[in-house]
Amino acid sequence: TLYKLVYSVLCRFVLAPLAVLIFLAHKYWKTRITIDAVEKFLRKQQMLGPMRYAYTDITAITSHFRDKLGQGGYGSVFKGVLLPGNVHVAVKMLEGNPNCNGEDFINEVSIIGRIHHVNVVRLMGFCSEEMRRALVYEYMPQGSLDKYIFSAKKSFSWDKLADIADPA
Repeated sequence: TLYKLVYSVLCRFVLAPLAVLIFLAHKYWKTRITIDAVEKFLRKQQMLGPMRYAYTDITAITSHFRDKLGQGGYGSVFKGVLLPGNVHVAVKMLEGNPNCNGEDFINEVSIIGRIHHVNVVRLMGFCSEEMRRALVYEYMPQGSLDKYIFSAKKSFSWDKLADIADPA
């Protein structure tokens, strides 16, 4: 019975906490690698791309996520205002995917952040703090163009669609 007692104490007070500690260290390390990759990329892009905001700035811009515009596959979109100038924006809060390594976020910031075209919504800024990520786009008060193009009631003529496709 002494053997069972020693075994029980060893498992309960040494091996179980050690297993939990190893699991938590592994989880932390995996998260840290993802965050470091995104941070490294964002530092390189700082001069070229859109403005970087802190999470506290994002909460202020959206008035603590008060005005929800919609919900998508990657997160919720909120209306916000950039000061100074009262510039209206749409802030997409990306939901954290534990399997995501930040590649989609990096791609969106680097590619969409450099596109300036009359028919493409402009990425004005982003936020990346730990696993909290947000994309700040210009606000489209009339909504997205796809709701007009793909609606059951066609509200544009083919000539108008051609003008949209080639504004030059």
